[in-house]
Amino acid sequence: MSAPILDLHSLPAMPATLLRAANPFGKSRGSTTLPALTLRAHGCHASPVLLERYRTACGFDADGFLPLTYPQVMATPLHLQLLSLPDFPHSAMGIVHVRNRIQQHRRLPDTAALTVACRFDGQREVPAGHEFDIETRVEAQETGELLWQAVSTMLRRHAGRKDKDSARKAPPPEDTRFASSRPASWNIPADTGRRYARASGDFNPIHLTAITAKPFGFPRAIAHGMWTLARCVAELGEAAHADALQLECDFKKPLLLPSRVTFQTARESAGVAFRVLSEEGKPHLVGRLG
Repeated sequence: MSAPILDLHSLPAMPATLLRAANPFGKSRGSTTLPALTLRAHGCHASPVLLERYRTACGFDADGFLPLTYPQVMATPLHLQLLSLPDFPHSAMGIVHVRNRIQQHRRLPDTAALTVACRFDGQREVPAGHEFDIETRVEAQETGELLWQAVSTMLRRHAGRKDKDSARKAPPPEDTRFASSRPASWNIPADTGRRYARASGDFNPIHLTAITAKPFGFPRAIAHGMWTLARCVAELGEAAHADALQLECDFKKPLLLPSRVTFQTARESAGVAFRVLSEEGKPHLVGRLG
C-alpha cells in the first residue's frame, strides 16, 4: 500500500463510526476524488461473543478457525471510518455494495492477533453511477504475513436514477451451469437483519425493520449482502475449509425480509459456483468459490 498510513491501536467503535459515515453535511458533493489514506489497526482479535453470534446468524459451525467471510466483519469499522473521512465526497447511506472478492492465503485461528488495513483502491464511472473499491488486507500481527485480502466494490448511484430502463431490457439468458443442480429452499425470517447487526455491529437501518427501511425506498428491511454471502459459504461446508481459497460474488437483487429463496450450486473444474434466487427466479447473488 503506497498511500499514507494512519496507524490505530484498535478498531474504531462501530456506533459512532456509523453515525459519522452517514452524516451528509460537509461533503464536497461535486467531487469524486477519494482520500489517499490507509487506515491500519493493530492488535485486532475476534470477540468470542460476537463471533458466536455471527456463526449462529449465518449457519457456521465452530471449528477453531474464523469463517472465510469473517475478517470482512472485523474490517467493517475501518471501511466506515474511510467513508466518514472529511474529504470523502459522499454520505455512506447512499452507497450500495455491488461486488466482493476475497482471497484467503491461510485459515485464521479464532484467537489470532491480526493487523487489519483498508484503503480506497480504484474508481470508475458506470452507467448506474460512480463505482469505487475498498481494499482490505489482514496480516499476522507478529510476523506481518499476509493471511487474507479482499476488494469490496461500492456504487454511488447517479442522483435521481431509478434504472427505469431495466423493465424494457431483455432478461439475461439462463445460466446453464445450474441446469442439473439440486436446489435447497431457505426460509429467511424477518429478524435476520437484526441478528446479523448484533453480530457485526452494522446497524444500518435498511436491514433492521420495515419502518426504518422505508425512508430509503424499500418496502421491507433487506438482508445485508455479506450475510447472504456468508450464509452461502456456510452451506458449502467443507469446500470452504481449505487454507487457500478465492471467493467471488456479485450482489444482484435486494433480498427483502422475510423471504423464501432457493440456493443452488454447480461444480466446476476448479471450484463451485453458487447462487441465491427469489421465488420469481431472479438472482439475489451469484458467486464462485475455488
